[in-house]
Amino acid sequence: MTSASDAKSALRASLRSLVSPAADASMLSAALVAALRGWEVWKSARSVAGFSAVPGEPRALEPWPEDRNIALPRVEGDHLILHWVAGPDELLLGRFGILEPSASAPVADPNGLDLILVPGVAFDRGGGRLGRGRGCYDRLLVKTSAFKVGLCFDWQIVPEVPREPHDILMDAVLTPSNFFPSGPKSRT
Repeated sequence: MTSASDAKSALRASLRSLVSPAADASMLSAALVAALRGWEVWKSARSVAGFSAVPGEPRALEPWPEDRNIALPRVEGDHLILHWVAGPDELLLGRFGILEPSASAPVADPNGLDLILVPGVAFDRGGGRLGRGRGCYDRLLVKTSAFKVGLCFDWQIVPEVPREPHDILMDAVLTPSNFFPSGPKSRT
């Protein structure tokens, strides 16, 4: 019998070969940003936690949303600490080659957020999320009651993400062409 952890590793490996070329990712990111910013959950959110995209992830904060208070994560050990950021020019290259706020940027309380945009390797229609395997987002998401939306490209939707007890489900998953409400807080 395969453990959920082994199944997650196998799914990560199978999806690595499907990463979109930069040109496709840029075009698909634009479509996802249009869907996100037309969505009522985004329109009503004043305080949003986003993420700096790595290759293969949507760039949901391009262009930078000037009309929102934006927090971004910074890696500290095995934890993500959210910091308020006024714009992309305040970001530095972090430990894993990801742009992140400086340690001196004001810390954001996860419970003071309206919306958290969450990246992932894969998602399912039930809100299951497959991350990169360190558990950083699960440790962050357990600390907030903010609306949690997984952002991904259509090819990252899989029939089922293997789940373990510590995995945090998304309230919704949004792709460039689909919206998957998945929890009691999900709204269109």
